[in-house]
Amino acid sequence: MMDVNGFLYSQIGYDIGDPMRAIIRGGSKSHVSEGATFEVVRLSQRAPGATGEDGAAGDAVTTLSGDVRYWGSTWNAHWWEIDFSGITEPGSYEIVVHAAGSVLLRSEPIEIDRHLLWEKTVIPVALDGMEERQRRARNGIGWKDCGASWREANSHATMVIALCELVETGFEWMTPENVARIHDQIVHGLRYLAILQDATSQTGAPEGAVIHEIPNHMDIVPGDTAKAVVAFTCASRILADVRPEEAIEFTERALRAIDYLLLEAQPHSPDGFSRMMHGVGPDYAVPHEFMTRDLVMMLWGCVELYVAGQVRYKQHAVRLAREIMARQVPEEEAEGGTDGDPVLWGHFTTFASTDLTEKSSCHNGFGHDTGGTFPHFLVPLAAMCRWWPDHPDVPKWRETMRRFVNGYLVPACSANPFYLLPIGYFPGAGLMSFCGPWHGINTTFGFGAAMAAALEGYASEENRHAMRKIVVGNVQWLCGLNAGITRESFGGCLVWKEEIPEGEAVPYSQICGIGRRSVGNWTGIVGTIPNGFNVNPQFKFEIPASKEADEPRLYTDEDWIPHGAGFLAGVSAIRSTHRFE
Repeated sequence: MMDVNGFLYSQIGYDIGDPMRAIIRGGSKSHVSEGATFEVVRLSQRAPGATGEDGAAGDAVTTLSGDVRYWGSTWNAHWWEIDFSGITEPGSYEIVVHAAGSVLLRSEPIEIDRHLLWEKTVIPVALDGMEERQRRARNGIGWKDCGASWREANSHATMVIALCELVETGFEWMTPENVARIHDQIVHGLRYLAILQDATSQTGAPEGAVIHEIPNHMDIVPGDTAKAVVAFTCASRILADVRPEEAIEFTERALRAIDYLLLEAQPHSPDGFSRMMHGVGPDYAVPHEFMTRDLVMMLWGCVELYVAGQVRYKQHAVRLAREIMARQVPEEEAEGGTDGDPVLWGHFTTFASTDLTEKSSCHNGFGHDTGGTFPHFLVPLAAMCRWWPDHPDVPKWRETMRRFVNGYLVPACSANPFYLLPIGYFPGAGLMSFCGPWHGINTTFGFGAAMAAALEGYASEENRHAMRKIVVGNVQWLCGLNAGITRESFGGCLVWKEEIPEGEAVPYSQICGIGRRSVGNWTGIVGTIPNGFNVNPQFKFEIPASKEADEPRLYTDEDWIPHGAGFLAGVSAIRSTHRFE
């Protein structure tokens, strides 16, 4: 097989004050010789009309230079890192790599500015794209959800949650007109969730539950209802002073839904539990228990209800937190430590009764795994520490987050050059990044960035810098600093095709229509983020988890709105941490 080489960098740009990196991909270690260096040239400082050596326009004025660092090998490739975080002036730049006395690589122009990611992406992803999805939705109700005509409860709730996070933290950086547009989209998404909740009277489902989808899957997945609680309650707070009647209605709906979850709901049947995706064999007996991610979402709903004035749910949040903490992997039961994998602990088991550890993403059609795209999302636990600082469990909550951040999150993400959140540890196979989900993984990266930002304060001193690389790296993966599109990538696509030279990996923004070069997808809606890199073909589980198979080999191009939701959460977190700049 031909070696694949590529020069990889963001196709949208970089924010001043955050890590700025480019990555070189090589099929062999000899692709970049030892002693290679780079220089970063500010294009606006060139003499107009002048021509420098190597055919570059103008006289190159070097802003920053340094050594190209060999990162190592993973995903069946070799990787080198170029760190140019020291640039502090806005402008257009290019990176030139020198090796063995000549120019090895030269980037296209790269834009660097303050709050660039926010300015370039938020309106097309959150508003223009979602308003178009509203126009294309079945009967104009809800949003066009994916490549099909479905409108899933989990995806609508996920997007509403992200829009609420966006407007709550970002209203001061948007015009009043755009804030009002976001409010309209929040209400539009919740109107469909309200229909799904009211439809329980047609199906005989318990009062307060939310059915999955109309008209194809009028059944209940408890995780759908848990996400709906968070969406209804977040929206009720956001809209309380501008649309008070709707805010009251959404609170009432959230209360009916949480009471169903706490008093009546049972875990879904084993249907829809993908044993291959979770890394277990065909004989694995699925426990009749809620997955940890379901408990976390219920916890989040209880915390949001408390913040909205429903204080009686504090006791339920505390109880759920104790259930979750009991599932945390102790250091003496760590995974990994062999075959190049780091030692991993502080993450969580999927169920209380087994030692199978939770994956960052497990969305799989309809059933047990549906909507499993919030990755190890301990953000509500951090909120509990802020709201109830005198509660006797606060030291345990904080220690839980410290163990997760330092025992799992940092070492797991540091095991690849992009600081990308892995899928998880698979028994007998190791830490996997691409063997597993065929749908929804790009959602996980965005919410993973938001989670890392919320938990940065729980990192040890030596892990603080790595945490920021995790935050930015998972967002930049969607903006173009990823493994690159190859000719083989299109073997996973059903619609998008382009001509890529054999043996090249070309960087693409994964936000349709945004960036110097961006991917395609089924609908072509600008602002859409498709499924992303994978091992398995779209909608199929064919390749079991293994080190040999784990690589960004294929690209999957189907639309799904939670991908944009995760991205909005991540880019909002980045913007918020630069609030006073």
